[in-house]
Amino acid sequence: MTDPTGRRLAHLLDLARHALADAHRDASAGVLQPQHRQLILDALHRPDGGDGGLLHLLGDLITDTSRDLPEGDAAEQLDEAAGYASDYPAQRIDRARTALAAPTGP
Repeated sequence: MTDPTGRRLAHLLDLARHALADAHRDASAGVLQPQHRQLILDALHRPDGGDGGLLHLLGDLITDTSRDLPEGDAAEQLDEAAGYASDYPAQRIDRARTALAAPTGP
């Protein structure tokens, strides 16, 4: 790739991919401590509904990728993918947080 913007984008996406792969390796290496699990969940989806969570950013990135596409199947598919990448997992993470916070039996 010869254009500077394309090289910069490829570099940033590569950094993100490597960082997530490293976090995944750490998480899959053994039993997560509760604070580590919370750290991962907070990074994926901000509990306060903030827009800085990785899932929200991923959904926005997918949406922005389709921004200049003409109406049609490709734009619709990317719009739907954005929702699946951010909204659905965020709801599930919120439900998991609720379940994790619920008191366990005696």
